[in-house]
Amino acid sequence: MSLIKSESLTILEKFLDLSLKKHSVIASNIANANTPNYKAREMDFEEAFKQALGEGEDGVSLKTTNPKHLSDANSVENLSPAVEISSAPARPDGNNVNMEKEMVKLTENNITYNLGVQLISKRLKEIRLAITSDRR
Repeated sequence: MSLIKSESLTILEKFLDLSLKKHSVIASNIANANTPNYKAREMDFEEAFKQALGEGEDGVSLKTTNPKHLSDANSVENLSPAVEISSAPARPDGNNVNMEKEMVKLTENNITYNLGVQLISKRLKEIRLAITSDRR
């Protein structure tokens, strides 16, 4: 594995991708808040992400150290959580989007995304420092 393409950057990249996908799901819910019979969508990648990192309920994950090894289907690279339809009760028009909840989800996801960006930025600064530091 190269210095630039490290496991930590791969994990953070996938984290940002999933956070962006979740943002899109939430934004779609907000945009359709007044659409009759629209059912809100939900995407919870946090628990799946924890399991892929070996921090889920069972705490077990596989790690490949050679490209010829069998890959773990639950690895971070293969993580693709499903977008599910919310089972929340609907209003008389059939729409079940709760704007307050969606705005809270959007804010939480924004904070989470910004954290991921900061972690990647810090990791890249560390790499830049390692490359440009004076050898004495």
